[in-house]
Amino acid sequence: MNLYYFPISDSVIFHKMGIAEYHLLFQNPKEYIANIFYNNYPDGYSRLLDDSHSYWNNLRTNLLVKMLSIFDLFSFKIFFINTLFYNFLVFFGCVALYKIFIRIFPGCFYQLIICIFLLPSVLFFSSMIHRDGLILLSVSMIIYHVFFIINNHQLSWKRISIIIFFLCLIFLLRNFVFFTLVPALAAWLIAQKYPRYVFISFLSVYTFVAILFFTSGYISPRADLPQYVVSRQTSFTEIGKGGTSTIPINPLSPTFKSFITNAPQSFDHALLRPYLTKILNFEYLPFTLEIFIIEILFIVFLFCRKKNIIVDPLIYFGLFFSLTMFLITGYTVPIIGAIVRYRSIYLIFLLIPIMCYTDWSRIKKLITSKKN
Repeated sequence: MNLYYFPISDSVIFHKMGIAEYHLLFQNPKEYIANIFYNNYPDGYSRLLDDSHSYWNNLRTNLLVKMLSIFDLFSFKIFFINTLFYNFLVFFGCVALYKIFIRIFPGCFYQLIICIFLLPSVLFFSSMIHRDGLILLSVSMIIYHVFFIINNHQLSWKRISIIIFFLCLIFLLRNFVFFTLVPALAAWLIAQKYPRYVFISFLSVYTFVAILFFTSGYISPRADLPQYVVSRQTSFTEIGKGGTSTIPINPLSPTFKSFITNAPQSFDHALLRPYLTKILNFEYLPFTLEIFIIEILFIVFLFCRKKNIIVDPLIYFGLFFSLTMFLITGYTVPIIGAIVRYRSIYLIFLLIPIMCYTDWSRIKKLITSKKN
């Protein structure tokens, strides 16, 4: 799809940049190693959170290109073989998630297979050579090792090092995912220590984080997180002016009132678009049907959920983390194509409790009795 169907594909651009770096490795190895540290911007290595004219913003692309140049050593610069190598890495993340959730839901083999491996948007966007697959791998590996540390008491320097490595990778690839993931991890650890107050633990942590978020500008103008979100929305709005799937979005201001007022539109964009009644073109059809089916499954869950269920803290972690990511995506991105890609990997954490807490045996009995 990326190579032949889309007129402009980031994956193909990254592939060509990787080939250029591959040739540089043999022509000038010193330059190949050093150019990742080059910085031509007047602000140097500052502007850590900026999304333009920043060394750190360019670094996320440079890391991906360097990885592809290493793949080219073994793939003979073939796009499909590089994609295979890339998916080999990402697949470890999917397997890690499955190995964790099958312990929580031992009787939900098919549900977990569908949620983790077969969602159309996750399958497509995490398999293309882009940052999304690496984010999925990183988040999955962090969850995997944290889970075994707190549940099996398998604390070791190896696990801590892996967690730190993937946290750093997430920060370099998409820093706003890092800032969203850390509170969710903190709430998960606290909830695990106080199992009787799981929901209160998450609510308390997120209340504290919300206060810190909206007061960050008073602490330091450089750490003004609401303004950072507003700047991201402005950047995406400029990008969306030339797009074919741009939708109207209310302008944000760095105030508590503005964020609360725009929250319903944010969830609408991130969780409900694209509408089934407004299919932009054929390429969006699988993702339109996907979100429509998830809405139906959620309604089924409301009426046919299992009784007396015990919600594991990991489920709360997934819900709070994914809903926060949906909220940020809806606030900042006015482009349907980008929304579908950004939200894809977080749908896993939303759909797993819906599928696994639904009483499918009860539904089966209802269908059988109705037929009889």
